Amino acid sequence: MMTISTPGPTTDDFLYALSRAIPEYGFERDEEGQLIVSPNHTDAGAKSGEAYYQLRRWQDETGIGGRAFDSSAGFRLSTGALRAPDAAWISQERMSALTSEQRSRFWQVCPDVVIEVASSSDSWSEVKQKIDRYMAAGARYATAIDPQTGDVYELGVAPERLQLDFRSIANA
Repeated sequence: MMTISTPGPTTDDFLYALSRAIPEYGFERDEEGQLIVSPNHTDAGAKSGEAYYQLRRWQDETGIGGRAFDSSAGFRLSTGALRAPDAAWISQERMSALTSEQRSRFWQVCPDVVIEVASSSDSWSEVKQKIDRYMAAGARYATAIDPQTGDVYELGVAPERLQLDFRSIANA
């Protein structure tokens, strides 16, 4: 992960155009408006794919509704940050509360559930700070997994019957 200072504000339109022009990288914006660039490593992609799979399977098995998202979905948080977690889920209640404007391009909502998987280029303390920020922005449950050490950092309360297999995510 690398943070880059840009000459002007990193707008949603700029991030959208950048994501379309260079799809092999993930782009986010932090709370200060700085551009964050993360290459999508193959190994990390498998781990985030497993996290998404587990969220989607839980959603389907429970019939809870809402929608699961993979790592390519960006969300505008109330802090001004634009984040793309490795996997996320938003309840039907929260989705229904969004206006059509809030659902354009990057949805203006913090997911209810957020999963971040640390890659080899991430600092574990920075990944945990991201989880803290998701919770401050309105997530109901957020977790980070460090595949290198097996450490798990969880905050909030998981929705009914959501039981993530952290080992499977770490070893994907």
